[in-house]
Amino acid sequence: MYKNYIFDLYGTLIDIYTDEYSKNFFKKYAKWLRRQGFHFEWKLFYKLYTTIEREHRKKAELAGRYTNPEIMIEKVFQEVFAENGYELSEEQVQFLCAGFRRTSLIRFCLFPDTIACLEGLKSAGKNIYLLSNAQRSFTWQELELTGLIPYFNGILISSDEGCMKPDPEFYNKCCERYHLDKAQSVMIGNELKSDMTGAAAAGIDAFYMNRCAVFHQEKNPIYQYVSPKGSLLEVLIQTGVTVKS
Repeated sequence: MYKNYIFDLYGTLIDIYTDEYSKNFFKKYAKWLRRQGFHFEWKLFYKLYTTIEREHRKKAELAGRYTNPEIMIEKVFQEVFAENGYELSEEQVQFLCAGFRRTSLIRFCLFPDTIACLEGLKSAGKNIYLLSNAQRSFTWQELELTGLIPYFNGILISSDEGCMKPDPEFYNKCCERYHLDKAQSVMIGNELKSDMTGAAAAGIDAFYMNRCAVFHQEKNPIYQYVSPKGSLLEVLIQTGVTVKS
């Protein structure tokens, strides 16, 4: 039925929980920074980071290029460290961003049926794409760690594109870049707003992966398919994928 399967990442393929804004997190990150030779009082880092990130997001909104703009977190880090007298190389920025992400992780693993779903689609000759609201400096290392990269025919990360879901332009970029026929494509995600609403606005069918403890069927759902229990194997079943043995 469909030729192209477009997946969300976090909450759909990867089970993740992070803590990036608590005082305890910033204390831990400041301690990690000191071990790397960068001395920050955690309250200063917190103030600089949250203020500069907010400024970047506000500037992106005012530019008006997209309805849902995205920023590059590396630029935020460069400014934060410059305010404390550190001029960073590109390599250092990537290293510090990666450390920030690792420090924030509380839970991180693939969902039990992620690989089975992707393997099933590949064996049936389907094309698989990733459309993720994420920062490349955070996400790429996690894609490598989980071994997911080889499954994708194409990967779009919002920080690279300047926009994010539910902006239909993010979906359009994916379809244009990889020459996808929207009528032969379906979006699979766990977020009603960013995944389902965005797909509908872009004219792409959607499969809602309910990861909540309780599922309430909407009277007029904007998605074509749903797995009430959040099973990725339902993607194969409901879209009529025949898995080759």
